[in-house]
Amino acid sequence: MDESNEVKEPSQDRLTMTLNQELDNLKADYPEISAAAIVSADGNLLAARPEGAGDERLAAMSAFLLNSVKKAGEGLGWSKPGYILVQHPDGYLLAAQAGKSIITLATAPRVKLGLLLYDLQQSAARLKKVD
Repeated sequence: MDESNEVKEPSQDRLTMTLNQELDNLKADYPEISAAAIVSADGNLLAARPEGAGDERLAAMSAFLLNSVKKAGEGLGWSKPGYILVQHPDGYLLAAQAGKSIITLATAPRVKLGLLLYDLQQSAARLKKVD
């Protein structure tokens, strides 16, 4: 019997619950959020709301975008970005570094962007403590 698996599973369950709760809170405050995910730096999906077929694609694209922005900023001598924001006629895509992970949101264009950016940064700070 491998005791290390018994210890890791409850810990992983708590982590998943914490990540899902963070996304649930954001979605409850902002009904304009159509997709929310927390992903690893290499694009692996850790949590998503709502759960659906496009989650893994959103995860991979968000990690790629944030990593590309980091590299571009490094080339300019900038520090790490706080978040990225992509504006599109159909809405916004936001991604923020949250410790070792990335929190990403897709929203409708009518979202209260200033408030959401503030709450996104607060969520990222809380998630950084979970790492």
